[in-house]
Amino acid sequence: MKTARYIKYTASIAFLLLVNLYFYFSSAFTRVGGYVIYGLLKNYYNDCGIYFIDNDYIASPSRAADCDYEFSQLMQLKNRLDETDTALLYVNKPTKYLDDRVFDRFFVESRCNANADKLLERLDDVGIYTLDLRRCIKDENLNIYDMFYKTDHHWTVPAGKWGAQKTAEKLNDIIGLSADMSIYDDKNYDFKTTKNAWVGEQGRKVSENDITKDDYTLVTPRFETDYTFSPAEEHLGFDHFIDDPDKCDHYNYKMIGCVNNNVKSGSILMLCDSYDAVTEPFLSLAVHKTDCIVMRDSSAEMLRAKLAHNKYDAVIVCYAPFMIGAHDDPDSDNYKMFRFTQ
Repeated sequence: MKTARYIKYTASIAFLLLVNLYFYFSSAFTRVGGYVIYGLLKNYYNDCGIYFIDNDYIASPSRAADCDYEFSQLMQLKNRLDETDTALLYVNKPTKYLDDRVFDRFFVESRCNANADKLLERLDDVGIYTLDLRRCIKDENLNIYDMFYKTDHHWTVPAGKWGAQKTAEKLNDIIGLSADMSIYDDKNYDFKTTKNAWVGEQGRKVSENDITKDDYTLVTPRFETDYTFSPAEEHLGFDHFIDDPDKCDHYNYKMIGCVNNNVKSGSILMLCDSYDAVTEPFLSLAVHKTDCIVMRDSSAEMLRAKLAHNKYDAVIVCYAPFMIGAHDDPDSDNYKMFRFTQ
């Protein structure tokens, strides 16, 4: 009987050991297989121009540009604006990385920030006003990653508000706007954050297993606002810029031409990119009248007509640096962004 119990006990131990070994090696192979698949997917993403940089933020490189076309178009725009004593301000917004060398680990070259440096230097040399928000980020010791989504190339709503404040400060300097900067104090806003709320445009191009959803923060003024939005004459509040207070998406905010009835001075035209969905609404808080055009959806003729029928204090070209060089590629969605004249 003792022998039988011993054999039964030994067999049970051996069985449990085999089961544990099976699951150990099975999970190990699964992990190894997962790493291999993950590596293959990352290589595939890289071939598509998508790279996971620090903290799994998705970014894309930009090729070198000579900036000649962009500079020429800005100079022609400045010459036209000089005829009506209208200031031209070029605002360089940041992208997710402030150092192009972030792509060195992939043996890939990006010239995104280098292109911006080159264009800004040329604009400064001829006296065109510039605002480099990358420099503001460094001066204020801000973390660039806190200003962007992991899965989308746009900056966050709080970053858009910050960018609007910096632009308003610059307008105070160059056109004597006299905007009250206290309107941008965080204490004057409600911040509603939804965790793990959405996946941006870049994240939708990769496997959902390789990303984490981004948080989304809705920002609205606590103070009373009074707007008139063309063509309607109805008086509405800041909430009219927002599609749905419960929606989590960069395009939840809209760029709309407007008159701020609470501010008596300042008329601007913004030549925007899609970042400005969350910038133009906040910049409009500091000026009386704000118009906006996205050149990819417009034309030089429409811009000329806008300038002919309105007297602006300033025209603001506010672009992310990867817009520079887009005109070198006729297939680019941003091909027309710098086409200010024929």
